Amino acid sequence: MRIMLAALSMLFCSCASAQLPAPVMQALQAEGIPADQVSVWVQRLDDGKLVLSHEAQVPRNPASVMKLLTSYAALELLTPNFRWATQFHTRPPITSGKISAGLWVRGSGDPSLSDADLLNVASEIKQKWAVQEICCQLWLDSDAFKTSPFNPAAFDGKPYRAYNAPAEAIMLNQQSIRVEFSPNAKTLVSVLFPDLPGLKKKFDIALSNDDCGEWKERLQIKRDGDILSIKGTYPTDCGDKYIDIYWQDGQDFFARGWQAAWEKVSGSSTNGNAVKWAVGNVPKDAVLLHEHISKPLADIVRDMNKTSNNVEARALYLALSRFADATQPASEALAERAIRDWIKAKNWNFAELVLENGSGLSRIERISAEHLGLLLSHAFHSPVMPELMSSLPVYGLDGTLKTRKDAALYGKAHLKTGSLEQVRAIAGYMMNSQGRRYALVWIVNGERAQRSKAAQEAMLNWLYQQ
Repeated sequence: MRIMLAALSMLFCSCASAQLPAPVMQALQAEGIPADQVSVWVQRLDDGKLVLSHEAQVPRNPASVMKLLTSYAALELLTPNFRWATQFHTRPPITSGKISAGLWVRGSGDPSLSDADLLNVASEIKQKWAVQEICCQLWLDSDAFKTSPFNPAAFDGKPYRAYNAPAEAIMLNQQSIRVEFSPNAKTLVSVLFPDLPGLKKKFDIALSNDDCGEWKERLQIKRDGDILSIKGTYPTDCGDKYIDIYWQDGQDFFARGWQAAWEKVSGSSTNGNAVKWAVGNVPKDAVLLHEHISKPLADIVRDMNKTSNNVEARALYLALSRFADATQPASEALAERAIRDWIKAKNWNFAELVLENGSGLSRIERISAEHLGLLLSHAFHSPVMPELMSSLPVYGLDGTLKTRKDAALYGKAHLKTGSLEQVRAIAGYMMNSQGRRYALVWIVNGERAQRSKAAQEAMLNWLYQQ
């Protein structure tokens, strides 16, 4: 099958157009975008015909379209049913309804663990072991990961934005707290989720008559210990909105979340209201109280690609480490080795590929449109095609494509989007007016990339009419 696909690509390569369609060129020229800043690759999937290849071999920053590489590798190597485990341990004995030695939590990088999950865990432990009280320390074992030092401000100087959070071995709500805003006639009501023990809010946000626009940019966010401060203005026209804020200390966030869950099931702690935790490995003589199993990988990939979730992408990337060396903690270096070994095993040569974290939230990641297209074409004929394709936003229906308005394209395209400063990209699958399906990659890198949406839409319309 691989030989046949390669032969088809070579056979039709000479027939593929290198010239962008006229409507696309017109849209680019109208915005002053040079054609050499655009890479396009289009292949018909039923017969392998390469329809269009324009600057397709140029290494480009794909932004979040890089998640396609992470998704396909994870689905193939880990399988769609792969799950993460979070274990809860103590040391014996458990007597008179009391855990006396403390509680150990060992994480493996579950990006989907939520406060609702913790509430279920707390309830299970309380009922199964007849525990009423947990004494002493909460120990957090994060030895499953050995990642590089992380600076959440390094990417864009916005360390409190949730998309800048790293993946960690123990994560709760992806280490972010949600602040919901609801303006009324004179005041702005704000609510925190989850409501963490000890958390105090100090908000000074005035209502304004400005356009909603980039409303999040009008807020200055800071956390100092127990105090979360937000200053700025909030446009009344925005109505009800929310912002997810990275806590910047995932272990502290988890510890607070666990205490809240334990209190909700009427469990008591010798620490009272204080959140007391430390880093420590699970003892060899520990007893397993409960093992929480995550949602399957296919569900995580779907959420990741529909919403372009960077924390989930980082977690998937690190989970691939086990294929490079299962005896070592997960790291970016081992994850990259796993992906490159996977690429090599397929006899592909992605010489231009530059990886950093697998999410596309990077200034340095690079891949060509041609190689993204090869990946999409190969994935379409693979056993994990249903999981990958269904994970992508559907034009006009959901995810990052929900607001697209072209009626002819409604529901016809499954595309991953990518957007950074000086980067706009889409890639995925599209059905034309005749019911034939194509793989498509479109990447623009340049100072005016943010103005390329009309050209992108022109490209989709041109392909729909083929």
